[in-house]
Amino acid sequence: MTQQRLRIGLTVLAVLAISTMAWSQSLETADDVLDRMKANTQSLDDLDATLTVETYSDGEISLTQQIRLSLLQPDRMRQEYLAPDYLAGNLTLVTDELMWIYIAAIDTWYEKDLSELSTAEQPWLVFRQFLRGVVNEFDDYAFELLSSEGNEYHLQGTAATEDAVYGRIELWVDAATFVPNKRILYDVEDSLLVELRILEVEHLDGVIYLARTMETYDESGELRSIIHYDSVFVNSGIESALFERAEVTSDE
Repeated sequence: MTQQRLRIGLTVLAVLAISTMAWSQSLETADDVLDRMKANTQSLDDLDATLTVETYSDGEISLTQQIRLSLLQPDRMRQEYLAPDYLAGNLTLVTDELMWIYIAAIDTWYEKDLSELSTAEQPWLVFRQFLRGVVNEFDDYAFELLSSEGNEYHLQGTAATEDAVYGRIELWVDAATFVPNKRILYDVEDSLLVELRILEVEHLDGVIYLARTMETYDESGELRSIIHYDSVFVNSGIESALFERAEVTSDE
């Protein structure tokens, strides 16, 4: 019994020592935190997921969409609408700086140059930033580490280039997973635009920490949308053909 108690005591001391060591190595700058956030995605080769997107108005669901989202390193994304019926079959394909949008109802493709769009106009940038070939929207901001209290880092970014879409970005980043818990965007007059809350973070197949649910709130604190991963597979070997544009059957 005495030896068992001794082993338990030594185990507790070891855990405390490891915890103290981890805290003593707490990151010191905003760039350190941003680098760790980026490192979280470096083992991701591809991602294939189905998502449900609920849009809210006056506290009630006004639209429910189901989407298949596929990513392939370094710069390919496919977004396919599955529901509702009037959107089913519509596609968005992105490769490098080119984006193609397919409208199933008229069997027609449209092409856009992403370099002509601001980060706010680019589709699903929060997901595309898992890709190594996509410019990070944070590059247009100068970040500082405001605090590292508890299990969270609080960062603030202010516009540093003319390409910056927002006046200020605030991030609260989990110190264990380096996935943001919350993100708030402000305009150039420092008025709140949107708040993103990131929930249900999981470590998928030892590859990436990923949030299964995201909620957006407007400037008045009203819930505007919920995005939830219904299923998600990482490094499953997606074929590159999935991201190729098929020719339409009708005359363009």
